[in-house]
Amino acid sequence: MNYLLFLGLLASAITLRWIVARYPYSGYNKFPMFGDFEAQRHWMEITVNLPVSEWYQNSSSNNLTYWGLDYPLLTAYHSYICGWISNKINPTWCALKESHGHESDAHKLFMRYTVFIVDLLIYYPAVFYTYRSDLLNKNVETKKFTVLLTNLFYPLLILIDHGHFQFNSISLGLALIAFVMATKEKTILLSAIFFTLSLNYKQMELYHAVPIFVYLLSAYCFEQRKPKLKTFLSLGFVVILTFFIIWFPVLKHDPMAVMKRLFPFERGLYEDKVANFWCTLNLIVKLRTKFDHGTLAKLCLLTTSLSILPSCCMLFRRPTVRNFYISLFNVSLCFYLFSFQVHEKTILLSCLPVILLSATYPVESFTFLQFAMISAFPLMIKDNLVFIFWITFIGFSILAFQRLYIHFNHISLLQLLFSVLCITTTLPLLIAAIYVKPPSRYPDLWVVLISACSCIYFLITLAQFHIYQFKETISYIKKTN
Repeated sequence: MNYLLFLGLLASAITLRWIVARYPYSGYNKFPMFGDFEAQRHWMEITVNLPVSEWYQNSSSNNLTYWGLDYPLLTAYHSYICGWISNKINPTWCALKESHGHESDAHKLFMRYTVFIVDLLIYYPAVFYTYRSDLLNKNVETKKFTVLLTNLFYPLLILIDHGHFQFNSISLGLALIAFVMATKEKTILLSAIFFTLSLNYKQMELYHAVPIFVYLLSAYCFEQRKPKLKTFLSLGFVVILTFFIIWFPVLKHDPMAVMKRLFPFERGLYEDKVANFWCTLNLIVKLRTKFDHGTLAKLCLLTTSLSILPSCCMLFRRPTVRNFYISLFNVSLCFYLFSFQVHEKTILLSCLPVILLSATYPVESFTFLQFAMISAFPLMIKDNLVFIFWITFIGFSILAFQRLYIHFNHISLLQLLFSVLCITTTLPLLIAAIYVKPPSRYPDLWVVLISACSCIYFLITLAQFHIYQFKETISYIKKTN
């Protein structure tokens, strides 16, 4: 890639994010709880004003029912840094208790800049590192460029981070680096460190933890079916050391308080109308009235464990880069569909590996990425981001068709027609959600239908990618026999 192209892509990515950032954020002017924007601001307030021992503890100074900190310690440290800078600029932005619900143009600009900076420091370097180092598409420039463009300009991540307001690009960027490093033996220890950092920024990275563990174990910890103990112990050591360094400040206080905040099972099976299996099944069987909280948690654990098992077994049997990326997608989507306490935004964890596969399975990948956007449309309505959603959705569709044209010789026309049919039959629901008032008896009709249709497509895609992984594994077994 030449220098001018690099600068052009970077400038375009920044410009798109800046355009989105000019739109409203989550919870704007919505007293008393506001939204995720206020949650991030409040975490800066808590971390910069209270000692570490009180960050995750309920107290007179830290009311956990008001956006209590519920992400791991790297998120808390990041909040502290942002809060410290915020205090230097304007102490009223993070004044303890007095700053709740603070909304001003200057503070909004500061908060938006915090997301831009982490994109520049973490996400963009991760994306360009993937372009240079990804082994799956290493010798095919058009495939590498497809993955690069999709990573840089995927609208859902931009809308959630720069519109709704979160910092998903940190954990996803660190995970992306870890995935690519895991495919090279000389960087597997760095891969383990980067993934541990990602997991300690957002606990939802557990969605990727099982495949990366299985891949590192199978690809590097065995040689001719004999265990390589030194490699296994080295990986274990760097993971434990990284965890210890991150968690050291809370180990002398109450680490269990942190764990309880990270896994708040009391919140229930799912939040809002999420496009997963349980929310869709709830249309037919009222799960939360038929089963108690503990039973549902156990059911989710069992279902999720069983659903990820085939993909992990196939990955262990055939630890190739393609199988690794497919397994990351399959397992993360299983977690999204079947696990306990799922948010609509966690579909981003399935989007990350499918972006890496966007040049290998272009039709399936781009369609999934569009359905992921569709599944988050109710959130866009709630945050008043509908107009910019449609602009970015149409723009991404144009990009998708351009890349499909580039890879035309490698796609199935039947698959393409099926994908176009699925999207075009679902889009009217999005339009209805804005312009058609639902029956008073079913006020959430359009939202529920959008989530259910998205869930059905996710299940179809999950089956497809399991078939692809099965074929990849079977071909290897036949070659070795």
